[in-house]
Amino acid sequence: MKCPLCGCQFREEDGKDTCQGCLLAGACHMVKCPNCGYEVPIEPGIIKAFKAWRKGDNGIRGKS
Repeated sequence: MKCPLCGCQFREEDGKDTCQGCLLAGACHMVKCPNCGYEVPIEPGIIKAFKAWRKGDNGIRGKS
């Protein structure tokens, strides 16, 4: 993920780890940037799949 405020690249798991002090703790569908603390909505699975496809991380691209 990329924080829209500071531009820090981080994994979704790292953002969830910084969100442990909240009463909702994981029920809010947000992750917190470990660099600046800005709360970012979790990307839906379809968006993650599309980005992986565009990067070629799914093993389909480049095979002929």
